[in-house]
Amino acid sequence: MTRLERLDGPATAAVRDQLVAVYRAAMGAPPFAETEVGTGWFADELADEVTEAGYRCWVAYDDGRVAGFAYGFPTPEIPLGGWYGSLRQAVGPDGAERWLTGQFAVVWIAVLPDRRGRGFGRALLERLLAGAGTERAWLVTHDLDTPARALYRSLGFRELGRGPLGWHDADRVVLGADLPAG
Repeated sequence: MTRLERLDGPATAAVRDQLVAVYRAAMGAPPFAETEVGTGWFADELADEVTEAGYRCWVAYDDGRVAGFAYGFPTPEIPLGGWYGSLRQAVGPDGAERWLTGQFAVVWIAVLPDRRGRGFGRALLERLLAGAGTERAWLVTHDLDTPARALYRSLGFRELGRGPLGWHDADRVVLGADLPAG
């Protein structure tokens, strides 16, 4: 039986190890094939991000275990330096103001490989975006033709730019979507 649940930061922290396991399974599988080292930083990133203002997470439970998750938060400001500076460069100054500043960042979405193709990703992302409270949403993803990219397209995401935004400055694509009012 499948159940979807919305978690705030402290509730997410309580299931952190389960989310890390889902992330490692999802990103360690083809076509991503990230190494244990490459996926290892996710636990630290998650611990930091659950404290962001407006953080929200949706988790899918299937047969009593975490099968997938999606989380994000609003980005009232986009700093000029660091990773965010590279993000600004990827979309350009006008794109940064329109698509990133004051909008909702979909930070991570992951589904266990053996649970893919069952609609978990769509259900999680739709719920996450439904409560975003902004005009637009954005995300950074691999430049691969995956089912996730097809999902993003089906929800109106389009390319805003690309740049060295991944692990060890690997190229990634920035996508954005207008969100329905209300």
